[in-house]
Amino acid sequence: MASDAGTAKVTSIASDVDKVAVAIRKLGVGGDLAMTADTRLRDDLGLDSASLIELTVIVHTLYGVDLGRRAAERNALPATVGDVAALLAAP
Repeated sequence: MASDAGTAKVTSIASDVDKVAVAIRKLGVGGDLAMTADTRLRDDLGLDSASLIELTVIVHTLYGVDLGRRAAERNALPATVGDVAALLAAP
């Protein structure tokens, strides 16, 4: 049964990566790039500080999650799509 919980967590993270990719595409970035958890926000996608703030607003609008607050609570600065997905999935 523990493996089922682990599988559910991996599936949840994967779907959260997809959610982040949707939000990033709403910024008009990423185009046809296959975004993975390892895709870097600044280096691969070219997001600047203003774009990252806009991304937090889009995520909040789409999914009701305050990424800025979650990042601050965890003292985390997301650098990859996976980092943002982990914040999205965090309780």
